[in-house]
Amino acid sequence: MGKLKFISDKFLLVKLSVLLGCFAASSAFAKEKPNILVIMSDDAGYSDIGFSGNRLNKANFQTPNLDKLAASGVVFEQGYVSASVCSPSRAGMLTGRYQQRFGHEYNLPVRPEPGDVEEYSGLNVEELTIGDHLKAAGYNTGIIGKWHLGKASQFHPNSRGFDHFYGLLGGSRSYWEGDGQDTDYRRIYRNKTAEKYEGYLTDVLTDEAINFIDQSKEKPFFLFLSHTAVHAPMEAKAEYLKQFSHIKDTQRRTLAAMTLSLDESVGKVMTALKEKNLLDNTLIVFLNDNGGPSDANFSSNLPLVGIKGTLAEGGVRVPFTMSWPGKIKPDTYYDNPISALDILPTALAVASADKQGNKRLDGVNLMPFISGEETSTPHKTLYWKRAGFAAVRDGDFKLIRFPDRPAVLYNIKQDPYESKNLADDNPPIVNKLLKKLFSWENELQTPLFMTHSKWVKQNRERYTKYTNVDKE
Repeated sequence: MGKLKFISDKFLLVKLSVLLGCFAASSAFAKEKPNILVIMSDDAGYSDIGFSGNRLNKANFQTPNLDKLAASGVVFEQGYVSASVCSPSRAGMLTGRYQQRFGHEYNLPVRPEPGDVEEYSGLNVEELTIGDHLKAAGYNTGIIGKWHLGKASQFHPNSRGFDHFYGLLGGSRSYWEGDGQDTDYRRIYRNKTAEKYEGYLTDVLTDEAINFIDQSKEKPFFLFLSHTAVHAPMEAKAEYLKQFSHIKDTQRRTLAAMTLSLDESVGKVMTALKEKNLLDNTLIVFLNDNGGPSDANFSSNLPLVGIKGTLAEGGVRVPFTMSWPGKIKPDTYYDNPISALDILPTALAVASADKQGNKRLDGVNLMPFISGEETSTPHKTLYWKRAGFAAVRDGDFKLIRFPDRPAVLYNIKQDPYESKNLADDNPPIVNKLLKKLFSWENELQTPLFMTHSKWVKQNRERYTKYTNVDKE
């Protein structure tokens, strides 16, 4: 018995040492690779976020946590998204590729438009997401909040590289649980199971994000916290509305209260990371998905002109910051144009992860540019296109092409507010940029789904009302 006991004890010790070794290796792996957190707000105005355009407006809109995050890292003063509306902007960011390359030019409709095939109404299944790439590199991947990239099973986040999903498959819903929200587009899912929630949606998504971080102990994590705030409907918590009683415009007051809830969400997540000793090993990116729709949620993009849906600066230049303690110098401002397309290649670089597949990325790793190691510009040329409207920025010049009026040309470095159209005085530059834009368009795929004509009409009206195109 003594010999058997000795053998048994020895076996247990060996087994225990193996398990401890595996745990240690797993813990070391988690510590070695940084966590990556992308937080995206929805339809926020450029001048409603403190660190971007709201430096002179802090008495009205308060974003102390976002300002603190920005101060801890780099603010991209010319941070762009690849589309001026929700769904294609997300498609570009999550793939690191111009979404028009794979047919995702338009916003996903609630219901397919005539001629659309629902099988194709979502993020092209031939594309790989940041979740796919990082999952292959050993990351625990999650998205919490708004998806808006297709509701059929082949488009579901769990089928697109994300281990965990909590949120809505569509583009918007009420911030409160109640009537009218029980549709595939609006209801809340935990992975593929619908469930009810209690409370204010911004707070619920925040709690879910913290829970996801809690459960990612043995692996590094990638989390996309995709808020619906501050997209319409305009609904705020009563106690937050009281804090902004000095704002006379009741619509702006509601938006200020919704923005404060969004900001507090960022603060709570940052606190959770700090309490778990994860903050120093987490790359955090915050950006908005497109310009604020001033005619829908009463946001402001001043001093930029243009709003959501337009390709003016106010439609595609967004609040954009990145933080990583010890790796990104605090209080840094980077003034060259960068893109949301750069998030995926930057994430792969910091994670030492191999790119999956053989498709070319349009984004670049931003880390060498932020550090000063690379002194050239990340992008000499950036492109946009949707519903007959298209734009190209090449160096300091930006051209916008319309389906119903002559193209306009601006020098963005000298005139970021797009107040002086230089097209008539510079035909060679106009022709050069039109050719460049056309050459890029020849690389694109035919859209897989369409948009309703009412949105095209709205686009035309937004240019007239919110830009200087027809005012010269």
